Amino acid sequence: MAQRAQAWPRTADDLDDIPPDGKRYEIIDGELYVSAAPSIRHQLMLCALSATLRPYAASLGLAILTAPLDVRASSLTQVEPDLLALPRALAVGLLTRWAPMSALVLAIEVLSPSTATVDRGRKRELYMAEGVDQYWIVDLSAQTIEVWAAGADDPVALTAADVLRWQPVASVAPLGIDLGALFGELV
Repeated sequence: MAQRAQAWPRTADDLDDIPPDGKRYEIIDGELYVSAAPSIRHQLMLCALSATLRPYAASLGLAILTAPLDVRASSLTQVEPDLLALPRALAVGLLTRWAPMSALVLAIEVLSPSTATVDRGRKRELYMAEGVDQYWIVDLSAQTIEVWAAGADDPVALTAADVLRWQPVASVAPLGIDLGALFGELV
């Protein structure tokens, strides 16, 4: 599980001072969270999701980016979603090492044993409070994806038998993702 470090009342800028060691460092409301590097299955899912989303997103002027990439909500909150979508024009113009959370159209976290509690709790609350349009929680073990939409009280829970429909632009037909095929890439 992502370990909550001792009280660390610092800012997101302080994360730049941590030497690279293969771990993920995030700060939420001034609290530091550290998690281990992801598994190979985790990375395979990220690659599959990225390949599936990228052509559709590009047709809408969106960029699909994968970790490591920081997203900042405030000087005390900076996280690293596994995958995100934001307007391409904004992404190309960013001169910082982080993207503003307010620009995210989609954030995706693939659960790991070390991150599941934080991904389902603090990070979900953060993404929803910051107005991210959709937040997907991918559970490799259960072969499910929870889709949290801005303003919704509960997620839409999808299984490998379902098709996930992503429609970031209402006037454009949604992308249908066959979850059986997506999870099937991991066997």
